[in-house]
Amino acid sequence: MAAKLVSFHVPADKELLTALGEVALRHEHMNHIIKMTIKSLAGISLSEAILATTYESSGQLRDRARKLARKRLGEGKALLRLQALLANCKKLTEKRNALMHGVWAQELDGEPQIRDAYGVAGPLPTAEELNNLAKEIEDLTNLLNMERLEGFLYEALSENENVK
Repeated sequence: MAAKLVSFHVPADKELLTALGEVALRHEHMNHIIKMTIKSLAGISLSEAILATTYESSGQLRDRARKLARKRLGEGKALLRLQALLANCKKLTEKRNALMHGVWAQELDGEPQIRDAYGVAGPLPTAEELNNLAKEIEDLTNLLNMERLEGFLYEALSENENVK
């Protein structure tokens, strides 16, 4: 089998590129809210939380939040609900990573494609698919932040404070 000539590809579709940029930005917003969740769980200041989590990956942030939650909340409903939210964060991060870390390419005389970490080619996403992913990330980010500020996590942390 002859090797196929493949070159890097950047789509000319501005709508697609805009949607891809929004996915990247929304994902960083989600990471920031996970950092704020770490702040709430650890009972530290904003500046301490930012400094303590600088350059940590999404996975490292989720792991730290899970460990702090287990310690601070103990086993129970609040911990399980937070773990479920963090699991959804992981799923969306994996989708984002496939896009951002995949190789956007095009075979000579072929359709544009994105190649995963194993070199398996698939079609480029559409702008609509990217917009939907950005919306999923935004919705989950807003939900996590709401739970942290006034929902189940806020209530659990407030109850935990009263126990001390």
